[in-house]
Amino acid sequence: MRLSVRPADGDSEVADVAAFDAGMAEGLDPQEERGAHGDQALTHVSSPWNHRLCGTCGHSFRRGDRVRLGSGAADVVHLDRGPGCGAAGGPGPGAAADPDAVAEFGAGLLEAWPPLDGVPVEAVAPGDPRIADRSRHGARPPKCLYCGHTFRPHEWVVRCPCRPDRPVCRASVHRDPASGLVCWESWKPGGRVEVCPVTLTPVPPPDPADGTADGTGRWPA
Repeated sequence: MRLSVRPADGDSEVADVAAFDAGMAEGLDPQEERGAHGDQALTHVSSPWNHRLCGTCGHSFRRGDRVRLGSGAADVVHLDRGPGCGAAGGPGPGAAADPDAVAEFGAGLLEAWPPLDGVPVEAVAPGDPRIADRSRHGARPPKCLYCGHTFRPHEWVVRCPCRPDRPVCRASVHRDPASGLVCWESWKPGGRVEVCPVTLTPVPPPDPADGTADGTGRWPA
């Protein structure tokens, strides 16, 4: 028995493939960036300005930040309101979120999903010296040790990852799942730092004898 297959309409097939490709292109990130000087755009992971610092507020550009394009990647600025100039102070593109609501949501998620071994986490309060300030930090603001982005108000972080129970420095790593920043788990899934990223010296494990652990390997609350 022979099976006969009816050939597809050539024009229809080409149109279907083109429509599929167009849909895939629209749904994928990175996307091609288009726009002229002065136009508005949304930051994607492929944006030439992604991770660069805003020339006005000094915060890094992240995925989802609305910006105004300049003549080049170095001339892009945040578009939304926030510290200095823009979206660096808000949770998403064009959103004017209530800071208290953002903090409350982040705290609730932190309670439901605490870090491994009880590693202490703290919120970055407005005015914290780790928050980017171009007038104070210039081109070298404090950044997350893992993702390399600047710190924004109300984000949750692990401070001094070598000794988060007794911080001796301000080096920090994001630990804010509410903002999509799971840098701590991505960087140290086991919840421990073996080598200090600042001094590059070995870090001893928590010792119950000096109060840095409770005998179970957990950091004290």
